Amino acid sequence: MQITLKNDHPSTLKTAGWVLPIAIIFPIIVHLAPPYNGIPIGAYLLPMFYIPFIALVGYRLPVALIVAALAPTLNFLLTGNPQWGFMGILTVELVFFTLLANVLLQGKLKWIAAPTAYIGTKIISSTLLLLIPLIETTPFLFLSSSLINATAGILILFVINMVTLKYLPTQKGVN
Repeated sequence: MQITLKNDHPSTLKTAGWVLPIAIIFPIIVHLAPPYNGIPIGAYLLPMFYIPFIALVGYRLPVALIVAALAPTLNFLLTGNPQWGFMGILTVELVFFTLLANVLLQGKLKWIAAPTAYIGTKIISSTLLLLIPLIETTPFLFLSSSLINATAGILILFVINMVTLKYLPTQKGVN
């Protein structure tokens, strides 16, 4: 059964099917770099957030949500990383990130949607840690260390945001 969307777009599942492996492999490649100060390089560069955002701009919200929801789990099943609790938080973060970025892309903040969505997502996930402590840390420490460590990644998200909006054909009105 083929799922087709308006304007002859490729099916959502078909598109997600080829974007998802990129979203899984890219962070694995980034994590081949040795940790810096005992912290995995992904915590600094945020590679898991790039592909869902690019998918959101280039292929619509459904594709981006599929990628955001499945990439951490499939990455975990392939590599055993990140640890189980953090994989759960990362999955929630990627879904919230994608939803927040989608909202921000509709308004005047579209040029800073990705970094703003990341910061908003970290606030949400840190708050959720109060209710569901998936990892052994305080929510405030999780939030502050995540934002401090991710400064380079937030800047990269800003650049990706600018480049995708400028060069990718956006799927206007097809969210």
